[in-house]
Amino acid sequence: MLPSTHGAAQHAICVTDDEDAVTTALAGILGLPPGTRELAWDAGRPALIGTLLGADSAGTIEVVRLPDELRGRLTPGTTAISFAVDDLGARVAACQAAGLDVSVAPHHPGGGGNVSYAVVAVAGLEFELVRFERS
Repeated sequence: MLPSTHGAAQHAICVTDDEDAVTTALAGILGLPPGTRELAWDAGRPALIGTLLGADSAGTIEVVRLPDELRGRLTPGTTAISFAVDDLGARVAACQAAGLDVSVAPHHPGGGGNVSYAVVAVAGLEFELVRFERS
């Protein structure tokens, strides 16, 4: 039997040189009030995050300032904010119904199981929705 993400607490870290812009964009995605600095949500949130992950998901996204010594050497961006989902097809359909740009990757075997994922673009940020299956 596959482990379920039902009721799972998701966690992601986003490193950026523009904390305010990223925090503002993510607060909107999470359905949080303008000016919110703590990016966390509870299960049942009827916002865009519920569309991305399903209504039973809870979690936190930490926005971390790019260290000064790395500015100019690293380009800030979201390279892998990944969230585990139980039903990738349902999440992709919900995102598409909400008018979001979704790219579905082909099914990939690997690491003792199979991985399927989609990339969803929201407010200039990309989120991976990942479904793991045991072989």
